[in-house]
Order: sequence, then structure tokens, then C-alpha cells
Amino acid sequence: MDILAIILVIYGALCILISIVRPPFIMNSKKIQLFEKYLGKLGTTLLILGIGIACLVIGIIIYP
Repeated sequence: MDILAIILVIYGALCILISIVRPPFIMNSKKIQLFEKYLGKLGTTLLILGIGIACLVIGIIIYP
């Protein structure tokens, strides 16, 4: 469980960082463009931020 917790914390931190900085090489990918088509820019940013916060919290909770 230690490895999973560490991976979740790192993934959560990266998602939060990506949602704040919005680097163009990630935001111009086809998957993100599809999210922006249906959710809009703010919705996509909030979705990535929410996933990041959820992964960060779960990783912190399951870490012994």
C-alpha cells in the first residue's frame, strides 16, 4: 500500500500543478481538447483539479 499511496500523492500533485499552470503541450492534446469541447475551459480545469485533490487526499489517507 505504500507504493500506491506514494503514486497517488505524486499523481495528485501533478494534476493540481497541471490545472494551475495549464502547460500548452498538455492542454493541446486530443483528450484534453475533447474535454474542453464538452466541459469548456473552466470545467476541464476544475475536473483536473478535482481529480488531483481526490488522488492527493486518498494517497494521504491510505499512507500508514
